[in-house]
Amino acid sequence: MKNNQSGQSTIEFIFCFVFAVSFILLVFNTSLNYVSGYVAHYATFMASRVYLTQSSNQNTWGPGNTITIAETKSREAFKNYSLGVFGIKEDGFSVSETGRRAELTADEYLTVGVFTKFEKKMDLVGQIAGQSRLDLITESYLGREPSRGVCASRVCKAITGEDECSENMDITLFDDGC
Repeated sequence: MKNNQSGQSTIEFIFCFVFAVSFILLVFNTSLNYVSGYVAHYATFMASRVYLTQSSNQNTWGPGNTITIAETKSREAFKNYSLGVFGIKEDGFSVSETGRRAELTADEYLTVGVFTKFEKKMDLVGQIAGQSRLDLITESYLGREPSRGVCASRVCKAITGEDECSENMDITLFDDGC
């Protein structure tokens, strides 16, 4: 009986080709995940900077206050980056809850900022890593300083004992960072 090996190289080529293409797609998808993560992190960082620097010189914490305006401007800055191209939804963007409170402790100031949660597929084909998805979070907690109105209110309280300074008081407020 003759041992016929014709077609053996074709089968080996098919197996190697499938493995190579799967590996290339896995590397390609991983690099896309990295890029989308970096872009999402940059957008979150820039939105956090907008949130932390926005001030309207108010010391109130109701509707239309500094925090609400800062959150709105921050959300607009985040939307400017069009992360939908990378499959990142805008509804994953959020402001930390401690940033919405009027009085914060020194430790809580460090956790004020924004964060974004999003999901990405582990691989494009779904055959290497299955249909598993990555739950990713990018955070930017830069520490929000109190608004100038809140600082002025605190300085007035420290000098006069009252929450608000009036025009008839002979006081010059100088604040070096609240």
